[in-house]
Amino acid sequence: WRSEDPIGLLAVLCACFSSGFAGVYFEKVLKTSRASLWMRNVQLAIFGIILGLSAVFINDGSAVRTKGFFQGYNKYTWTVVFLQAFNGLVIATVVKYADNILKGFATSISIIVSSVISYYFLQDFEVSKQFLAGASAVLLATYLYSKPDKAPPLPLIPMTYSRTSMQN
Repeated sequence: WRSEDPIGLLAVLCACFSSGFAGVYFEKVLKTSRASLWMRNVQLAIFGIILGLSAVFINDGSAVRTKGFFQGYNKYTWTVVFLQAFNGLVIATVVKYADNILKGFATSISIIVSSVISYYFLQDFEVSKQFLAGASAVLLATYLYSKPDKAPPLPLIPMTYSRTSMQN
């Protein structure tokens, strides 16, 4: 136990709570709002653009002014930009028509699939005990969440009434 471990643990806990709150709030906004999914994405993008451009100009303002904003962009950069934009639309659609829990499962499984692809095709991923434990937990949780119940639960009150049962 190092002296900075509690700070790291607190940071992770804060990130978990804020991410969970943001996910639930985002789902509520998407499902109760009259605005279209596209309009909500534009509204969210405005905040991202403002924060992103602020960071760019604070960190690299002089380079942007002399060489332009798109210096160093190539086809791979543009591919990542478009994939991230598409990912945002897919996530919003999943949250609107399913729920935040399913989005979490989908995200976790996509990380596992990406890791497996990276291991077999790119040979740049090493499988660790922690990865196997985490992947197993995700797969088990996904299975348990999605498996159907063996029998439907019995109603708490009878669904049909007869005159004789009401008189007793």
